[in-house]
Amino acid sequence: MLRTVLAISALGLCSGVAAQITTYAGVKANGGVQLSGAELNDLMPGAKVASRTQQGSTRTWENKPNGTLNASTDGRGFAGGRNNYASAEGTWKVNESGRWCVNIKWPAAADDWCRIMFKVGNKYYGVSRLEDTALTMEFEISK
Repeated sequence: MLRTVLAISALGLCSGVAAQITTYAGVKANGGVQLSGAELNDLMPGAKVASRTQQGSTRTWENKPNGTLNASTDGRGFAGGRNNYASAEGTWKVNESGRWCVNIKWPAAADDWCRIMFKVGNKYYGVSRLEDTALTMEFEISK
């Protein structure tokens, strides 16, 4: 009996750790804490960012204190699963509404978005709107 309980508990723990948060509803369900504009203004200058898109692409950059960035991507999701490496210059800012905004001029198509940011554990998630079905962007942010 004890062995069964331990096995079920272990399965539950593993599935919780492996779960990816893909919507604002998931951010809320996992206790996400919204970051204020002031918190973003403290966090973002000089931050190293790794972004994972819904399509599976990984992008990295550093938010320079002057509001610029140099980004690189593996481009997965744009080339049928194959890597399509690219680099580009861009800008970042925290706008008057407390959203983190990024503009990256990729060779194929530019990124130009603003996100409401949440922290869940040691990861950050951005959403474009506070609706349960809004898709997330996952970020790792470090200094």
